[in-house]
Amino acid sequence: MAQTTPHLALPLLAGGQAGKHVTHNEALLALDALIHLACRDKDVSEPPASPADGDRYLVVAQNPTGAWAGLSGQVAVFGDGVWTGLVPRSGWLAYVADEDAFYRFDGTRWSRLLDGLRTLRNVTALGLGTEAEAGTPFAARLDRALWSARDPAEGGSGSLAVVLNKAASANAVALLFQDAFSGRAELGLLGEDAVGLKVSPDGAAWHGAWRADPATGHLGLGALAAPGAAAARAPLHVARDGAGPGLCLDAYGAGATGSMIEGRIGRGSRQAPLPIRAGDCLIGLSGGGFHAGGLAEGRLTLRGVAEEDFSADAQGTGIAVETTALGGTVPRPVVKVRANGALELVARAGVPGAGTAPGQIVFDSTAGAFRGCTGAAWSRLTNLARFRATTSFDNYVGVGVWTRIGFNTGALNDQGLFRAADSAFVVPEAGVYTLAAGLAFKRNGTSAPASLQARFHRNGVALDGTRRGVGGPVDGVSTVGLFALVALAAGDAITVHALFTGADGYVAAADSDFSGVGLA
Repeated sequence: MAQTTPHLALPLLAGGQAGKHVTHNEALLALDALIHLACRDKDVSEPPASPADGDRYLVVAQNPTGAWAGLSGQVAVFGDGVWTGLVPRSGWLAYVADEDAFYRFDGTRWSRLLDGLRTLRNVTALGLGTEAEAGTPFAARLDRALWSARDPAEGGSGSLAVVLNKAASANAVALLFQDAFSGRAELGLLGEDAVGLKVSPDGAAWHGAWRADPATGHLGLGALAAPGAAAARAPLHVARDGAGPGLCLDAYGAGATGSMIEGRIGRGSRQAPLPIRAGDCLIGLSGGGFHAGGLAEGRLTLRGVAEEDFSADAQGTGIAVETTALGGTVPRPVVKVRANGALELVARAGVPGAGTAPGQIVFDSTAGAFRGCTGAAWSRLTNLARFRATTSFDNYVGVGVWTRIGFNTGALNDQGLFRAADSAFVVPEAGVYTLAAGLAFKRNGTSAPASLQARFHRNGVALDGTRRGVGGPVDGVSTVGLFALVALAAGDAITVHALFTGADGYVAAADSDFSGVGLA
């Protein structure tokens, strides 16, 4: 028969045993020591100097000394001046007072009871304030949750990462936000490796709010926000399908800068910016569109540009507008607002052909002039044709013969339109012109002409309605004045012709001239 109990190893009384009270008392003392086991400490390797009867210690040191020698792993109990070791069994619990903690003996060593809770493994379900259900192995019903990084002083890194992992790109890993258990927003990797946000008004219909492309980090909005959408082509790319504005900025209040888009431009890098230089774009808008062969980009631009290298005291800026001509594919500057406040129509050679409408203005570099369109033709607005010619000799004119007056000196000859070689004004372009001429009479000896007449010729033919004359001309006094407002074609050659009747005479050099100006 066993001499001790199977669990606590308490000594049993033997039949006919003498001194049974000794064995009984030993059993009672062991029970007193083990029931509600509370030890003073476990981190000492030798007995305390002044123990009290009933003091208990967990001896966990590998090689305890003194009266505890050989008691490693046991419960040391002091009584009647003697330390007694009680051998623990698997599953015993002991309270350690100096740590205010419970320890469990696993058959080999003592370990803190809560260490098991700190390293939970393979838990199949966990509910906090509620029950975990099938398909939802972790459930929590609470008002607030806090995740805090462990401080470096506690052995932590000071940082915190919450990791959500999925099995494959086509799967989803997301945070789902619900209203009364009906989905309203979902954030995460939604069936792809791009992070996105989609929202719903009812849990059934879903709309993409934004999508960040994993290859570039570009953010897509509008039609580019749905999972699986095309990659955004710019750091912020808005694509709109259907009606409505693609981008709307609302601003309210008294601020004068409300609803602005601001550009802050610098050379170098964000960490080490450098001054911008003349020609750098400060802010811009660009437009293009699709055609049968693909996409045509940048066919219309509006740019704010620096017009000088920026310094603390010099920061001139302007605005440039670029468009693509009808039938063309290459944009060109057309309008600039310069740093000095001037509005500049960028020069072009000639004038536009198709697509002209009344009210258009261009600067024609070929003519060196601004032109305005009437809807039917382009009229010169500036740098109008102007000339004034004189003659360096008295021109002899016979009787009854129309003779061209030899004006040979261009006193004023804008654009070189007066041709001294044949005394002709050559019309640069079709339009309305004012022509004027003054011819002074000079007697040839004693001749006395009955009249002096003059007229304009166009391409050698008399210009109807321009003839004028004076009867009985007086030497040095009489003059004939011509004035005509006529529509002329480009290339027309205008000359002045004179005629005497009754006798010959001269057109005096001193007081004769020929002039004209284009009106439009």
